[in-house]
Amino acid sequence: MVWRYSMVEDENQAMQRSIEKDLFEEQNKILDRFFSLITLTFTVFGFSIAALSFVYGRGISSYQEALRSYHIAFALFCLFIAFFISIGNVLAIFHHRKLVRRGDKVGYREGNELISNNLKIYLDISRRKNYYVIAVTLIGLGLTSFVNHFSQHRGLAAVLTIGFVVIVLMLMRNFRRYLS
Repeated sequence: MVWRYSMVEDENQAMQRSIEKDLFEEQNKILDRFFSLITLTFTVFGFSIAALSFVYGRGISSYQEALRSYHIAFALFCLFIAFFISIGNVLAIFHHRKLVRRGDKVGYREGNELISNNLKIYLDISRRKNYYVIAVTLIGLGLTSFVNHFSQHRGLAAVLTIGFVVIVLMLMRNFRRYLS
């Protein structure tokens, strides 16, 4: 009877270790996504600055003139927030570790500690996926606002905005499938 209980406990422990491994792999995927998002944010910011330099010229006075436009100010604000969401998530993702300190030794989590840590990691991964969708939405909203500033026709601005809103709604409806 004791042997059977020990065998079931060992199977449960092995299953939890397998779950932990899968969760850490998923966490690495999310980390890669946020690094890519940081790169995308810098690329969009560079594109925005290059476009502003081309249209308004160089110099502080021309940038101040451009920032008075609420479209451009809002676009740069969205990029700024998306960048800080990405950086915050990259730094926060290192909070969970596989190994723990046990007195004078370092070891793996075991038993209930492993189960509760797996639950925490799962909830953290779900939260990070939501932050990713928010950051991508902010980058898209910033780009849409930036393009709307240069649009001469209100119809084009309306089409761009409606297209962006439709894409965001589709992402929000199916974001689990796209982010897995």
